[in-house]
Amino acid sequence: MKLSKTLSLGATVLASVALLAACGSNRSSSSSSSKKTLTWMDSAEIPTMDLSKANDAASFNQISNTMEGLYRLGKNSKLEKGLATSEKVSKDGKTYTYTLRKSKWSDGSELTAKDFVYSWRRTVNPKTASQYSYLFSGIKNA
Repeated sequence: MKLSKTLSLGATVLASVALLAACGSNRSSSSSSSKKTLTWMDSAEIPTMDLSKANDAASFNQISNTMEGLYRLGKNSKLEKGLATSEKVSKDGKTYTYTLRKSKWSDGSELTAKDFVYSWRRTVNPKTASQYSYLFSGIKNA
């Protein structure tokens, strides 16, 4: 009986030490390394990273973690500027003009307003069959 309690206590201590060691950091290796890595898990395999065709939580989670739009949700879910540095609304409220911050695609090419036009037109194109194309219904010719 005493041996069983000792083994149980020893196993608990070893498990605790292993757990605490895993939570620690190795300052010398992390400070000398300029490369940072983020490991991210999701609840399911990502069906698509195509913004026009996404219709599930796994896809939208990863899209929002890797891409940015004109606006984004900031602290306390407040809307803040993303790629837009400023916007101007016409007096009649029908025309919005955005100034984009300088950004590049992963291939190094500049992000332009044409990229937004292409994406929005692709989303509302019936051939794309986007389930969320109705979100553009307030835009003329969408």
